[in-house]
Amino acid sequence: MKTNKENTKVSMISAPAIEVEAPEFKTVNNKDYILYGTKNDYPAILKEMMNSSSLHSAILKKKADMSAGKGFETASLEQKNFVNNVNGSETLNEIAYKNAYDLALYGGFCFLVTWSKDKKSIARVQYMDWSKVRKVKELEDDSEVAIRQTEGVEFYQVSSDWTQERKEKYKPEIVQGFSTKYNDVATQLVYVSMYRPGSEDVYPLPDYQACSTYIALDTEIASWHLNSVKNGFTPSMMINMIGVPSDEEMKQFQRKLEDQYSGSANSSKVILTLSEDESQVPVITPLTLNDSDERYKDLANQVKEQIIIGHRASSTVVGVATAGKLGTSNEVIEAEAMFQHNVIDQYQYSLESQYNRIMNFNGIDGEIELTHSVTFDLDEVEEEEQSIKE
Repeated sequence: MKTNKENTKVSMISAPAIEVEAPEFKTVNNKDYILYGTKNDYPAILKEMMNSSSLHSAILKKKADMSAGKGFETASLEQKNFVNNVNGSETLNEIAYKNAYDLALYGGFCFLVTWSKDKKSIARVQYMDWSKVRKVKELEDDSEVAIRQTEGVEFYQVSSDWTQERKEKYKPEIVQGFSTKYNDVATQLVYVSMYRPGSEDVYPLPDYQACSTYIALDTEIASWHLNSVKNGFTPSMMINMIGVPSDEEMKQFQRKLEDQYSGSANSSKVILTLSEDESQVPVITPLTLNDSDERYKDLANQVKEQIIIGHRASSTVVGVATAGKLGTSNEVIEAEAMFQHNVIDQYQYSLESQYNRIMNFNGIDGEIELTHSVTFDLDEVEEEEQSIKE
């Protein structure tokens, strides 16, 4: 490293900012489907967020468990046979649970239906993984798909691995949306997305989208603490190199330090330097942040709070203890009932309405409903609390 006569140069080494993709749903000329995110990988990003944040994952599972409940309640033998889905590999209770998980994670769910041989009823229902489906864009040719699109029939492409769609094994297959008019296609797709303004013709955004940055922060904080423990809680350092390098040398040196020592994954790592003689030994000064523990504690609390708010839940519902407060049984019951009313009821309605549509089309009267995991009534809880006060 050359020494020049300039004054000391100071450069800050920092981790790259946490980036949470703002999904872009667009069409490109060489694809017949709408891209699900800039790189057509937004479902994978949502799945990674679920697998990397314990709080976020727990809330998603809570939503799925409460939405599916204990399965469908049936009032007749015909309804029971329909739920048993005897021609399929899974019952509708099992499929509904997977659909509920997809609805919580992606903001939508889908399943395949197969027509009977006489084309008068639906003989089988099968689960379809939401992340494997892409919407076909509006075609402007004279194909049968384009003609049916003009009549409101949707089409989709399905691949088991969209990252390898060019390979023959993973080449997308086209599937028609459910249509009672065009039932010449034996297997069709029921595709249901949660409404969000501006997403009618593309893909839905999950209802927790607004707290995505905090979910990423939750992951980064956990990574920082893990690597601090693994690396022995070595304090952060200020490095003063002997001799002032040129601008280009400074940039190269800074890039190498950023690659090796910045970010939560590199927290508390030991810095190794090699010098030809003592005159070139860098000066390394520990920087002790006396309030760093409190700063991370405050940030962690804020992250938890924002994730819970983003899911429209409460600390009591997700099992996060509130400092200085002991939750009574009535408070837990009331919190669960409110969560059921504010969030889960709409999830269950979305699932029930689609299955009831198929069941009624098969000539089976009535409705099947998903049981509530909350078996108490909020009004009863309030009356009990009032009686205790009196």
